[in-house]
Amino acid sequence: MTPGSRLRAAVLATAALLALAACTTIPSSGPVNVGAGVVSSSEPLIPIAEGPRVDDGPAGIVSGFVSASSAGFAGDFTVARQFLTPEASATWDPNAKVTVFDSGALLVTPDSKAKTVTYDIPVKATVDDSGRLTEAADGTRETLTFEMEQGEDGQWRISKLDSGTLVAGANFSQLFTPVSLVFASVDETTVVPELRWLPKDRSSSKTATFAARELVEGPSDWLAPAVHTGFPANSALTVDPVVVSDSGVAAVQLTADSAGNAAERSLAQDQMTLTLTSLPGITSVNVTIAGAPLADDKSASLAPAPLPSAQAAAFINDRLGVWDGQKLWQVPDEVGGLPAGSTGVTQSFGKPTAAWIVGGTDLVISTALTEGVTSLKAAPADATAPTAVMKTATIFQGSRLIAPSADRHGWFWTASSDGASGFVAVKPDGTVVKVAVDWLRGTTLQALAVSRDGARVAVLSRTGGKQTLQVASIVRGEDGTPLTIGEPLTVGADIGPSIDLAWVDDLTLAALGELGGEVPNGLWLADVGGLTTAQKSVTGAVSITAREQERSLIVVDNKNQVFARSGTVWSKVATGPTELAYSG
Repeated sequence: MTPGSRLRAAVLATAALLALAACTTIPSSGPVNVGAGVVSSSEPLIPIAEGPRVDDGPAGIVSGFVSASSAGFAGDFTVARQFLTPEASATWDPNAKVTVFDSGALLVTPDSKAKTVTYDIPVKATVDDSGRLTEAADGTRETLTFEMEQGEDGQWRISKLDSGTLVAGANFSQLFTPVSLVFASVDETTVVPELRWLPKDRSSSKTATFAARELVEGPSDWLAPAVHTGFPANSALTVDPVVVSDSGVAAVQLTADSAGNAAERSLAQDQMTLTLTSLPGITSVNVTIAGAPLADDKSASLAPAPLPSAQAAAFINDRLGVWDGQKLWQVPDEVGGLPAGSTGVTQSFGKPTAAWIVGGTDLVISTALTEGVTSLKAAPADATAPTAVMKTATIFQGSRLIAPSADRHGWFWTASSDGASGFVAVKPDGTVVKVAVDWLRGTTLQALAVSRDGARVAVLSRTGGKQTLQVASIVRGEDGTPLTIGEPLTVGADIGPSIDLAWVDDLTLAALGELGGEVPNGLWLADVGGLTTAQKSVTGAVSITAREQERSLIVVDNKNQVFARSGTVWSKVATGPTELAYSG
């Protein structure tokens, strides 16, 4: 909205208020009553771009430029360029890089002799020209120098600067919006999202244009080996932007080089529709290639990644069991108890097969939970010790194995904690695939978790005492067999020492901090391609799991108590289990 349109809006609002006042009398007596009105939500606060002020000094010019360039994401940076010399304006690219900073700790140093203004910036994150966000570690700083020039009229302007834009952290969420670009799993059945941060606008047209352009250009290098896209390598938008009609139809125009075969065109249409209809105000997408309608064979039909079962596998009363969200169940006595040294329970998707580690060396499975609670009995609070050991099948043997993770293709994943042997993926029938992971050498692993789409694996590891959370692509054959692991993307800047890991949804990971004595464990929620938030778990938490989004987070503590997330607090929901785990 330009200053003129803001003024017209203000005038109309004032006129309406005066008209209302003319026909309404404010009561001056009587009881105080509770109003029944509803206050509508306000529009996002967008910084107003103001041009240079006459006789501003170098520091004032740079400060005005920083403010105006932030506001430029809602416009076209015309006002920001008024702070630059014509030569600097011609070379400055505001979209090359966005540096998100903490405005409270920004240090500004003018140097009148050198005719420079230096900004020392505490960096929170950077966003590249494709919307990829990289979170900065605590304490990261960047120095930017603006060279100044005084014109014949006595007015100062910026004559030399780096391309890019500075945005205060307080304004970032008002100016940028997270958008999930949709790619396909290798078997082209399942959505694999990649998070990008794109300039926001009220009409969604600008955001849709950026999103469509980035989708057509393809996934980031780290993800690319694990996904398919229906857009050929030389695909591109035409010069026209994506136009969103009043009825919510987004018109996407592609060049003639953007057409693959019929199956690829169908996948491309599905990707574009799923990506753009996630934006506000867009209900459908019309894709054309060189002006002609996209002709596809309608063969593609991408589905969301499967949700874990509503019943979590459990270790309860030294037996295998489940928690259905209300009650605890365990296998009948005749099935027997857990083998000694059982840890790290998980379960597969669909009809669950439970898997866990015994003695740090054996990956075992059991089908005792396949029929759900119909084959189990309610877990008593005063159960006696089992008199026999349940039958399990050992499907892999190794050393110092960490808790397994299950993927949607039916593989169970584990690894030795020293990281040197890479990952092992095992089918219930005993088929074993060993996958080398060179970047894990020299690390100590705490946990791994395969994403629900099966295309990515998250790893908690430590090197020299420093905790790291990384995500890498899983390259598979068309039948789902794991082949290789890609290079990692580091996420979760500044997470503390952690002991367990869970996918909260398709893009968010929860890392559970190690025991903190008499204080609650740490908890970090890290978005893959986004920011990390630090929270608190419960005191003595030893494991974490989740089914669907943050509200489904579950932790078990070292007193066999189960806590569920309830808003911003944790509520105890069960007592007895030593472990709980949803599918995954």
